[in-house]
Amino acid sequence: IDDTIRRTYGYAKQGAGYGYSKVKGLNALIGIVSTPLAAPVIAATRLRKGPSNSARGAAAFVAESIRTARACGAGGLLVVRADSAFYGADVVNACRALGVRFSVTVRMNASIKAAIAGIDEAAWKAIKYPKAVWDEEAQCWISDAEIAETTYTTYTAFTSKPKKQQVTARLIVRRVKRLNPAAVPEGQGTLFDTWRYHAAFTDSPLSLIDAERDHRRHAVVEQV
Repeated sequence: IDDTIRRTYGYAKQGAGYGYSKVKGLNALIGIVSTPLAAPVIAATRLRKGPSNSARGAAAFVAESIRTARACGAGGLLVVRADSAFYGADVVNACRALGVRFSVTVRMNASIKAAIAGIDEAAWKAIKYPKAVWDEEAQCWISDAEIAETTYTTYTAFTSKPKKQQVTARLIVRRVKRLNPAAVPEGQGTLFDTWRYHAAFTDSPLSLIDAERDHRRHAVVEQV
């Protein structure tokens, strides 16, 4: 799932407004059903006012998308994938209530950073992407990274919520080296590596490498 702002023109467009993209338009939630072997298709959409928060109405929308996927014959393992805008107790619990798995990018708050710091250095595994990934912060293509995860029972999300809304699951983390050649004198190496971290909260039953690869497929909605 993801949301998008579609530009509108004129003064009489009902519901149009300036959203997070600073573009005047209509805000739409989009749910995509995809498989490793089939082209992705739009399963659900919901139109909202332009300035709506990304996650507004997302839990009900996720439930609608799941029911549509099931009605279309989707069986077996279903995983709801989303970016950090949809990291919240209501979305995750909507997935669990309907018996599907979730894989959601998390925001880097204090508890996430503490959990990542607790990962043993020996646990990191080097991976190489078959297709390079564009890194927005570094403005370059990244083809090498390392991944690791906390143990399944050590990270509990949404601890500020009532006990029944808290969720304990896997925290899968990808890290890439911070690259800034301009800060390193010519012919001189760095004293130590610094990293940027990207984490996903998931209850996927897949192995670490497969779960991390599967999570990155949430970008399929952007291509559609």
